[in-house]
Amino acid sequence: WEALLPNLPPTAMIRNLGKMTSVGLLKPLSLATKLVSDTLTNTERLKGARVHPLSILIAADTYGQGHGVKGSLTWQPVQQITAALEDAFYAAFGAVEPTGKRHLLALDVSGSMGWEHIAGTHLDARKASACMSMVTHKVEPQTHVLGFSHDLTPINISKRTSLAGVIQAIEQIPMGGTDCALPMIYALQNRLEVDAFVVYTDNETWAGQIHPSQALAQYRQATGINAKLIVVGMTATGFTIADPTDSGMLDVVGMDTSVPQVMHDFVAQ
Repeated sequence: WEALLPNLPPTAMIRNLGKMTSVGLLKPLSLATKLVSDTLTNTERLKGARVHPLSILIAADTYGQGHGVKGSLTWQPVQQITAALEDAFYAAFGAVEPTGKRHLLALDVSGSMGWEHIAGTHLDARKASACMSMVTHKVEPQTHVLGFSHDLTPINISKRTSLAGVIQAIEQIPMGGTDCALPMIYALQNRLEVDAFVVYTDNETWAGQIHPSQALAQYRQATGINAKLIVVGMTATGFTIADPTDSGMLDVVGMDTSVPQVMHDFVAQ
């Protein structure tokens, strides 16, 4: 591992932090720890490797736990690495390319978002949805973020709000049903011009009186905007909202580190 480390690309380095710590290569004040810290906070290297903030967040959550979700590998987290991962999360925003589209994000604020976990990780759905919304809000020039309550409620965050601040803002909104048609209804009622509607939930995907595909069709017809809709069921084992004949709708069933790029490409095309 000492021989491998200098030539490890950032993605492989991030993936093996636990292993390198468990064998004693990464320890307080070591040269190896400094090398890893410098790499993790190098925006250009993260950008070159196309490392998304969600990947860093999952790695930070796993590393901080001192053990993986599966297997018997354990380690004692090194403070410098933990701090570097936190810095890397924000540095990785520079690796995300904007689509230039107008986004309306709707986040599920129900209690289950805090205890349902993304498969294969220690990360709960609330933290993951906060991360994804935070990335879009910081990177895209025009973004509006809402939370599902009895109705859609604006989430008060700015481009400078930290991840902890975004989560706190979400938790202050009263819980309500997840009606995936509401974003389009809300945009139509408020005469908002939206290119991409994105809904983040755990496994509640439709609780309304009008189907989301119908609401999207009504929005398109009324505004003349060929808007797209993405529904992300982060812990869902199966659901269907998208009209299979509509190339502007996308269902994401589950969540992993490949999803952000898929969503980016879908909105950008």
